Amino acid sequence: MGSSREGRSGDLDTSQPGVRQIQAWIRSESPLSLQLSNGSSLSGRPLWIDACFLALEPETGAAAVLINRDAIVLLRPLT
Repeated sequence: MGSSREGRSGDLDTSQPGVRQIQAWIRSESPLSLQLSNGSSLSGRPLWIDACFLALEPETGAAAVLINRDAIVLLRPLT
């Protein structure tokens, strides 16, 4: 059995439309709502994205959190 990372390269593939959309939301500082695979949800401002994680600054003003991209099942802008 292999790891879930086997299908993902070490670099962020900016040719993918989903990655380009997230980058646009980061540039515009659009607040996002995320639903995770465990059923929980988060919202906040995206700070950066890499091949494995999305950094999100929660709306509460708390410290940024790192979310494994494999755990995100739904991502949508709040504006």
